[in-house]
Amino acid sequence: YFGTTTRTTTMMSLEILAPIPLTGDWPAGQTMRLAAQLAEGLINEEQRILPGFMLKHVFHDDKCNPSKGSQIVLSEMSSGNTYIALGGGGCSKVCAQESAVASSIRLPFLSYECPADVDPQLSDTAAYPDLTRMGTVTTPVTDVIRKMGDEYGWKHIIIISGERGQYKALADERMQKFKDLGFTSEYKSAEEADWQSIQTVMSEIKESTKGKNRVVFFIGTERLFRKLICASITEGLQKGIAWVTEGTWRHEWWTKTDHSAPQHRQWLAEDASRSQLHQAFDEFKQSWDEYDTNVEVTRAALQKDYATAQKDALFSVEGSESYHDAHRTWHAVYRKILYDRGYYDIFFFDANGDLIYSVYKESDYATNFKATGNGPWKDSGLGNAFEAAMASPDKVHYIDWKPYGPSGGAPAAFFATGIKDKDGVLVGVYSIQLPPEFERSIEELQPQCELQIMAEAFEGAVNVAGLGRPTDEDLEKPLDCFKSHSAKSLSALIDDHLRTGYPAGNTANQVADPYYDIKSHAVDATCAIAKTVEHLYKTKGYSIQQIQKPNEEVYTEFNRYMKNDLDFRGASGRVKFSGNNRRNTLSVKQVRQGKEVQVGLVHLNGTISWIGNGTSNASWAQEPADPPDKFKYWLVLQIGIPSLIFCCTCMASLHFGMKRARERSGGKKEKELQFGFADSSNQASNKASGSAGTGSQDIVGV
Repeated sequence: YFGTTTRTTTMMSLEILAPIPLTGDWPAGQTMRLAAQLAEGLINEEQRILPGFMLKHVFHDDKCNPSKGSQIVLSEMSSGNTYIALGGGGCSKVCAQESAVASSIRLPFLSYECPADVDPQLSDTAAYPDLTRMGTVTTPVTDVIRKMGDEYGWKHIIIISGERGQYKALADERMQKFKDLGFTSEYKSAEEADWQSIQTVMSEIKESTKGKNRVVFFIGTERLFRKLICASITEGLQKGIAWVTEGTWRHEWWTKTDHSAPQHRQWLAEDASRSQLHQAFDEFKQSWDEYDTNVEVTRAALQKDYATAQKDALFSVEGSESYHDAHRTWHAVYRKILYDRGYYDIFFFDANGDLIYSVYKESDYATNFKATGNGPWKDSGLGNAFEAAMASPDKVHYIDWKPYGPSGGAPAAFFATGIKDKDGVLVGVYSIQLPPEFERSIEELQPQCELQIMAEAFEGAVNVAGLGRPTDEDLEKPLDCFKSHSAKSLSALIDDHLRTGYPAGNTANQVADPYYDIKSHAVDATCAIAKTVEHLYKTKGYSIQQIQKPNEEVYTEFNRYMKNDLDFRGASGRVKFSGNNRRNTLSVKQVRQGKEVQVGLVHLNGTISWIGNGTSNASWAQEPADPPDKFKYWLVLQIGIPSLIFCCTCMASLHFGMKRARERSGGKKEKELQFGFADSSNQASNKASGSAGTGSQDIVGV
């Protein structure tokens, strides 16, 4: 937390435990974190709500993983921490599990998002009586599809999801709703890691939709969606599929590479800005320099001590040298970071190019990587990473996969950035080696799927999600929690800090790829918790200690007030809960010329109003039907016509031949009639004279 004033540090801290998805399938937690920090800073500065106290979020990365989220809650609470509430929460599957844990330990829970009914029971107050969530439920997406279906003649909806065990309940619910609305529907699923199965799904769609509209409703992760779009290209589908989704996505994600690479960049930038890295580096660098005046002696000694079969499991080495003290202090810290983030290795270089520390300590440990030096691995990918960071230390550099000798010649890729001291002087390089299982973005693996081509295949896609702000008539009205701001001005302030960090200039929490539609939810959730605690403290008279360690009465009143009585004008619109949910306006957006454009609204009363002409079918197209059987036409053209010509020729020849024959036959008969009497006379004369009838043979010959 970065306080906005010095006086807030003397106030009593009221902490909110906030596990959020900084990484994982849906890393919107980076946006949520910055917005929540800004909100708590404004509340602490203005001192209108909870005067004399300071709100403070304690963030943890739940990785969008239910088990990880529950582990964080249980671990923090078992450590004796006195949180006033459980906040954060972005992924619905995490919220479902955390809600049960929080209820069992009487920790009030307000999720900052979790809108999707991955578990259709999240709205059920009987199944989840203590869950309250800021995310806008997107069930009306089916009504939007009905409207578009009526206008564009859609008859059939294909639902595609990720792993069935996770998404089938929601897919079944949506499919039944589509059928109730008069569509036919089918359900397909694909494993995110199985490229062949993804290709098969799209190939089946190509075959089954020939000559038809193709409407695909997708449920799953950005990574799987990206692969499906790519597979539509590799399998030769006609561009113009009507892709439809619900929920909030990374801003214009289809124009960018997979979010896993930006996550690593963000981590390195955060680490490089923290005092922890600077302190660790300083201790390793000082102890390295003190080890021996001859650096070659230092190399040999440290390689002998640390580059052993134990690898990263070696924490301590006997010896009086200060390097061993530094290693005992910091190795456990960076080994934990390595395992938490799934790195293969972590490296500290000094400005001379010496690798003064690594977690795993392969044969590269304690060698030199300067391009002009004599180190054995200076020309490797890690050497390239070192040189890139030294040349441009304020950037995070990526060196792509190629064989790396110290890792047994296995392919390795690296990220690296510069380390500067308190005076801004470049003193070294911080680098990480990606794990072998790190998955590159699909456009890097499939040459046909360049980002521009992917964007063209995604043109016309429709998304329905929470609007994330008030409607236009309320945009400039003052906010209840932040009197100096309207929703419009606060939104602009959040956007500014997403770019510059909070406070401005803090690179550790800058957000390169924001989830804009949810940025104001974290702001309003922070306000909601503050207002509820204020109610318990001022109106009900409970002490802060009672709120931090609530009995059943205090816990019940916290939930009752938040679910039933809390009502204020927020940055994301009116904040008023109904059961577990907070109803809000939905936004309908469509991708046009590569940009996401708002084309409609779904109001609280269920009516849909289009902006301008609403959605457009200009980019949608049917899958081309097979042409009529080409073989039969070829047969007619290549065989039939020549045969017909041949037959006609034969028939004509036969006709003329027969005519000629008749003509010849007629002449013969005439001749026979002419010579018949002479023949008879000759035969009689011959018989009389006893001579042979040669004359008759000659006549026949004629």
